[in-house]
Amino acid sequence: MYRLTLLLLAFAAFSCTPKLSKPEKVVLDRIAYVYQLKPAIAQGIWPGFDEKRYDVPLVYYTDSSSFIANPTDRFLKMHDPVRVFQIPELMVYKTTTRLDSTPFHMAVNFTFGDTGAYDNYEPFMHCSSLEETRKVVKDVGSTEVWVTMVVHEYFHGFQFQHKNYLQYFADSIATFQKGKLKSLYSENTWFKEKVDRENELLLQALATDDQDEVRKLISTFFEERKKRRAETFRKFDLDIEAYEKTYETLEGTARYVEQKLYEKFSQKRPDTKLQKSDSSYHAYDFFKEHELEKEEWLYLTAKSGVYFYATGFNMTRVLDKLGVPYKERLFKQRDLSLEDVLRTI
Repeated sequence: MYRLTLLLLAFAAFSCTPKLSKPEKVVLDRIAYVYQLKPAIAQGIWPGFDEKRYDVPLVYYTDSSSFIANPTDRFLKMHDPVRVFQIPELMVYKTTTRLDSTPFHMAVNFTFGDTGAYDNYEPFMHCSSLEETRKVVKDVGSTEVWVTMVVHEYFHGFQFQHKNYLQYFADSIATFQKGKLKSLYSENTWFKEKVDRENELLLQALATDDQDEVRKLISTFFEERKKRRAETFRKFDLDIEAYEKTYETLEGTARYVEQKLYEKFSQKRPDTKLQKSDSSYHAYDFFKEHELEKEEWLYLTAKSGVYFYATGFNMTRVLDKLGVPYKERLFKQRDLSLEDVLRTI
């Protein structure tokens, strides 16, 4: 896969202007690698991920410059970047100065109602280079490890390129700070215990092959969840249902895609002709060591960092286990959530 990207760049070399330095060619190689993964993700992880209508401009930051892949016409008019690479599926530009001074990027950003912004109702993926990312996340030792982080965030761009979903988020969710959910969990023991209990019910559903038992566990899950939300409303006058369902869906599915990419990389053995110091060996070893059952932060609310990442991730796994179609519906239906789909089993 990686060597195919190199061939792709070599084939397109005649379209690269001006002449690029070696570090700039590395930038293009990595950007092309991200875009080349899209069909593999669409075929084996999330259908439709590679459709052109869901493409998201990608801004890649080095320590001194910014490269932009497939920017919008509005961005081009506002920043007038220099085109450095072109093939039919991918056009890359470089700005004369760095777009901003923020030291680290790994997020999808957009604005609402700011007609002077290039990203008004237009999601842009922002990512730091491997070198800059490694300064912040120490165990990112290869392009493959770095790209799983990029894909997690890029999937958020895919989500918000569904315009009805983006509009729903703008109208109903965006003004709520999701950090409030994190605070509820970290600052209230009763809330944390109830969330952990709900997540344990999801994990129990994943552990049994008895379909009746699965449905009984999910029914109990919803009973417990209803009680917790009611208690939250009584104590804080805060109705969290829509926010929790939305962020659970956004982050749970992005974590799902990231983890599935982990699985793909762990199954792809490196070329035996390469040296064991090569990054492909590092990536293979990394992903074999980080198999799902060992990575408790993926599925345990107490270790997840933010609880709804884990509960959302586990919902996707339960739906997969039961063979419930949900990937074809989420984001296409304006406010459909993982929780809504799970209620139908």
